[in-house]
Amino acid sequence: MSTHQGIPYAGPLQISLNDCKDDLIDLPPNAMAHMRRVKPGIELVVAELQNCLPTHGATAGVVAGLDQRLVDETELIDKLRAHEVALEKALEVVRETRAKKEHDRENVVAQIVDTVKSTAHRTGAAHILASFQKTIEYNGQIAQKAAQTRRKNARGPESPQSP
Repeated sequence: MSTHQGIPYAGPLQISLNDCKDDLIDLPPNAMAHMRRVKPGIELVVAELQNCLPTHGATAGVVAGLDQRLVDETELIDKLRAHEVALEKALEVVRETRAKKEHDRENVVAQIVDTVKSTAHRTGAAHILASFQKTIEYNGQIAQKAAQTRRKNARGPESPQSP
């Protein structure tokens, strides 16, 4: 039984990707499987390249414009990371809220079943149970499965089958 009430979410309710809209792409399934990934130390590499490319890039044979591409790609990656953090938190909050609301709804269903069964028992109006049959069966699924498991375990281990 969960008694966690949680705290009201104080984060952003609207998250805009407008600042990245011209760069966003949707890749086909599995397209990321063979892409290069960031390795430890990228921050040091970016800092070094931003310092040395403007002055030594041409001498080293680096094509003009790569230094600006490095800056642009790094800025976009930083923006996307910030969006990811906000989106992940929002998704976490939405999933947790849904789980709590599903829990609360299950409690309401259980209360209704308890009330209907109690009323039918106290008043002798067993016919009322038929009107709530699906609800009663739904609510009792876990108990039914547990009873089946107990019966199976009480029979003991099955004899091994020979090939």
